[in-house]
Amino acid sequence: MGAGRRLATFADQGVSSLSNFAAVAIAANVAGTGEFGQFSLAYAGLLLFLGAQRAFVGETLLVRYSRTGALTARIVAASLGGSVLCGVPAALFLLGGGLLAGGQDALLWQLLALAAPFILLQDSLRYLFICQGLPGRALAVDGLWAGVSIPGMLLAAGSGWSLVPVLSWWIAGALAAMVLGLVVARSLPAVPAGARWLWLNRDCAVRYLAEFAALNASSFAVLYLLVFPLGAAGVGALRAAQLLFSPLNTVFGALKTAIIPELVRARGTVMFRRRLLEALAVVGVLAVGWGAAVLFLPAAAGEFVLGETWANATELRWPYAVQYLAMVPYTIMLACFRAAEANRLSTFMRGVLAAATLILPLCLALNGSVAAAAWGFAGATGLAAACGLARMAIQRRGGVPASAQHQVSAR
Repeated sequence: MGAGRRLATFADQGVSSLSNFAAVAIAANVAGTGEFGQFSLAYAGLLLFLGAQRAFVGETLLVRYSRTGALTARIVAASLGGSVLCGVPAALFLLGGGLLAGGQDALLWQLLALAAPFILLQDSLRYLFICQGLPGRALAVDGLWAGVSIPGMLLAAGSGWSLVPVLSWWIAGALAAMVLGLVVARSLPAVPAGARWLWLNRDCAVRYLAEFAALNASSFAVLYLLVFPLGAAGVGALRAAQLLFSPLNTVFGALKTAIIPELVRARGTVMFRRRLLEALAVVGVLAVGWGAAVLFLPAAAGEFVLGETWANATELRWPYAVQYLAMVPYTIMLACFRAAEANRLSTFMRGVLAAATLILPLCLALNGSVAAAAWGFAGATGLAAACGLARMAIQRRGGVPASAQHQVSAR
């Protein structure tokens, strides 16, 4: 049963990632250069708040309520209410972006502002179903979104529609998926209870949100700062090389989402370690396999995917292959720390990653070498994984408990 749940979670993550990629690709083909630039900015803002909600609400659900019987009807409604509250600042941010954009571009921002609460609530339902041990329902909800939005966007684009009505199909799919999710969950968001739920779980939620914010801030900052020693072309080469390994990001995200509930349910049993070793083996094989495929990618295929940027990105494949190999133990340890509620360990490891990601690539790039900067990213991930492992070993040797394993409920 556990293997089936993990497989369904991986499938759901794949459907979600592929449908989002397809939606952006269709938008790129419909929009003009300036219009797509505005869409990219607005979409990046939406993704930022979506990631923040996953840390704030989604991960808290997985860690605190994956135990059998932990999710009562009141907690379900309260967690959904917390997601609605997260949708408010997302919508306000996008509306503010529309005011700054002005003119015809404002409509694009306003459309995504309207969609933000639907999308955040739908995503929270995915985490809810996975937490309940019912990832097949999450897959069905995401499948409906993809089934409604992608064909509709393709038909609209083929008929010569502009970007805003094409994106309306994407939002319609999100709305349909949200409604289906609420029907299947047999619940409605309870907003006042959501505020209380967030308050009761603030020790986890705020910490996870802070970790997310620190990592994203360092990742964005280092890319902008690398423009000075490397130039825009150098940063573009780094992003292009990273794109070649992007499917592994989906794997790591799906693994963490799938394995945390399994580990929480196995906490205190011999199955806990077995589940960790199984996850390590699966993701390790996938990382090695995909890394080898990228390293041996023919030049013609690379040019097809990256165009002219391939020439600058090809030498960066080795450092990124090493970085993604280092992501394997890092991801497994993060899942272990989350499931055990060893929050200080996860914050320490992710803090090391945030600081090293900001410092190492910049220091190594001072001589103008793009490859050196790429090795800096690999070193940052390896250092974070090594520090996390060392800190865990020190605590175990000293007999310090990893967590208090709080039991919190929205009573």
